[in-house]
This record gives sequence, C-alpha cells and structure tokens, in this order.
Amino acid sequence: KRFLLKLTWEALEYARIAPNTLRGEAVGVFMGSSNNDYGMMIAADPAEAHPYALTGTSSAIVANRINYAFDFRGPSVNVDTACSSSLVAVHQAVRALRNGEADHAIAGGVNILASPFVTTAFAELGVISPTGKIHAFSDDADGFVRSDGAGVVVLKRVDDAIRDGDKIIGVIKGSAVNSDGHSNGLTAPNPDAQVDVLQRAYVDA
Repeated sequence: KRFLLKLTWEALEYARIAPNTLRGEAVGVFMGSSNNDYGMMIAADPAEAHPYALTGTSSAIVANRINYAFDFRGPSVNVDTACSSSLVAVHQAVRALRNGEADHAIAGGVNILASPFVTTAFAELGVISPTGKIHAFSDDADGFVRSDGAGVVVLKRVDDAIRDGDKIIGVIKGSAVNSDGHSNGLTAPNPDAQVDVLQRAYVDA
C-alpha cells in the first residue's frame, strides 16, 4: 500500500494533474495484487491481531487506501487474478471510463516478497524457472520468476485528456479478459484461451 500511494502521486505528477484538484471527484482506483505475504506472516502470530494489522493486510484495502488518502469518490476495486491481476485492473478501469462510472482512473498492481511461503510453494509446484529467466514467447520457456514490483498508470478518456492538456504517453485501444476454463491442470496455461483473449482485445480495439 505504501508503494502504491507513492506511485499514485508520482503518476499524477507525471500526467501533469495536481492531486488536490481531484479531491471528491469521480476517480476510480483499480489495483491488482495477489498472495498476501504480510497477511500470511501476521496470521502466524496471534499477538499481531489488532485493527491496524487487519486493515493493513486486507486485500480489500489495497485500492481503498488510495481512495481514502486522496479523497477519490469513484469505484474502488482490488483485483486478484494471479499473474494477470494488474492487467485485469487496467481492463476494469477502461470499462469504468467507457461506462461513465469514473472520469479519471488510477490503475496498477503491486507484488511484495515478504514471506518464503509462496515462493517455496511455487517451487514445489514446479512453475518457477530453474534458470531464473522467463524466456517469454520462446520455445525455451521453462517457468516464471517472482519479484518485488509495483506500477501505476493514470487513465482518462482520450478526448478529455486532450481537452485538459494532460501528458499522454499512450492510448489503450482495446482490452479483453477471459479464463483458461478446463485445461491440462488448474495452474497450466491454456494456449487456446490465450489466443482467444488476444483476438477479443483486437476486436475491442
């Protein structure tokens, strides 16, 4: 949550939007996160059961902390779809802008490696690359790599951004979501579903 608060401020500055001008406005916040390491660590020690531990580790508060700190009054949504969490958060933000649920949207995601439990479990599952490299879109792909990281983008409808003189670094023409359905295993990627979601995004664009 600390990372996302800092990055939200920086993203607004980069977009040339003063955060105080959005107080009380229909700004939606959509954040992706998964595998709550801090929550796992605290749950192991009953002595840590206090209100700040509850709100500080709740996934529901990841996005809402930003709404609270900046007084944003639009939707506040946390997304957990594992590896795709931040992309699905961006998709939801785009939909909120298109539907008029928000006039600005803050979207992104965060991952913090604070406990060995999740990494150990992934290693036992056999999904972590033994080479320590991802090899995306390659025949040499042999797993994924975990890391700390966070990122935030500020989204607006294009016409609104041009009107307001905002700094525009890209335009999201289309997006889509789906799921693997029944595949080779619960955690095994389904290439047919991945092709389908790309095609849906192209159609949406």
